[in-house]
Amino acid sequence: MKKNLKKSDTFSFVVDVGNTHTVLGIFKGDKVVDHWRLTTRKETTSDEVMNRIGGLVRFSDIKPSDITHVGLSTVVPVLERPWIKALQTLLKRPVQVVSSKNCLDCPIAYPNPATLGADRLCNVIAMRDLGYKDAIVVDMGTATTFDVMKDGGFAGGVIIPGISASLDVLTEKAARLLPVSIEWPDHVIANNTDDAIRAGLLYGFLAQLDFLIGKIKKEMGRKDMPVYATGGWGRTIARRTSLIDKYDPFLTLRGIRLVAVNGTATTAYGEESRDSEEE
Repeated sequence: MKKNLKKSDTFSFVVDVGNTHTVLGIFKGDKVVDHWRLTTRKETTSDEVMNRIGGLVRFSDIKPSDITHVGLSTVVPVLERPWIKALQTLLKRPVQVVSSKNCLDCPIAYPNPATLGADRLCNVIAMRDLGYKDAIVVDMGTATTFDVMKDGGFAGGVIIPGISASLDVLTEKAARLLPVSIEWPDHVIANNTDDAIRAGLLYGFLAQLDFLIGKIKKEMGRKDMPVYATGGWGRTIARRTSLIDKYDPFLTLRGIRLVAVNGTATTAYGEESRDSEEE
């Protein structure tokens, strides 16, 4: 964290609300200077959200008054309202909420663009800002999504269960299989049940990754398409395969920042429609 920050610097506070975790970041320009990872609570109020993020911000070198832009992406619709209200109250800034209508004119090849997850849209926006026109982003979270970028827009993709979610389902449905820590076993052929589960989850995921990336590149007619990884499991997987060209843990946040700074659909501080007790 840099000290003696100038008032003229642009600071963006961005939030990515996922199904399992919520990631928050502060950018100075286009550089991440602080970030946190929280458990997503699907039943929460704006006051509870404000209390959680307020405590984090107090330990940051960046003061709320330094923040110039605020951005929010959420795949949990019920949490949009409390997060907007909390951010507006704490930071005294309007909030840019990422959506198909507030995506910096990023083309979306969906018949109903509103059904596209905001986080997936952010990944493509970030890749476009990095100079890519065609690329694949593998976002490894609760679900693993393959976001396909063509001519600078969102062309479509694939959704499969994430690694942790797969383990949860397996141990829930199979009475004799118990939860295990997810770490790489030494061999694919395991000599105990725990390692057999680990091998299936991790090496099985690599097999899915290999097949799906290959099929996407074939359908796109581009064997040289760059592949980025992000998300909670991205680092673990990227270290074990040459299929991933680069891992960026902040790729989604970068997309949110771009919308925070350049978006056109702000939610104004103090807007009464956001004060409903429905949250």
